[in-house]
Amino acid sequence: MNIKILTLISLLLSLVSCMNEAEKTEAGLVHKDNHKFDLEVATKIIEQRCKEFEDAIRVGDSIAVGDLYTVDTKIIPNHIGRNSIITEVNEMFRDSITGMSFKIINLWGNDNIIVEDAFVEFYHSNGSLVSKGNALLVWKNEDDVWRIFRDVYKPEK
Repeated sequence: MNIKILTLISLLLSLVSCMNEAEKTEAGLVHKDNHKFDLEVATKIIEQRCKEFEDAIRVGDSIAVGDLYTVDTKIIPNHIGRNSIITEVNEMFRDSITGMSFKIINLWGNDNIIVEDAFVEFYHSNGSLVSKGNALLVWKNEDDVWRIFRDVYKPEK
């Protein structure tokens, strides 16, 4: 009888422990190495990279925009690879889109990936709003530089 009780208690403790770890991992707080995701640090990194993106668009530098993306990047559904991004940005400049702004809504991730839920606006060179909508950007730490690995933009109607 004592063995059954001890086994039951052991199973319950294991279950509670697993549930707590699953909740922490799901919330993006604990990773394999048990380091916590530092939201403040991640926010500073992404704010700086988004500012670099906005500045590159403002001055018409498609190469600088392309460098914000990984070599194997994908803008879903149409563009794959950094060179495709550079070509697309050149098209934006030809259409006189020379401004944009990012507003971070939420971030989560770990030491290798940061997911950014953002609101983005694109502006014509005359200052008028061209498009606005939600974006989901997956930033990847590539050679100690945070670059966009996946990019999904859904414009408002």
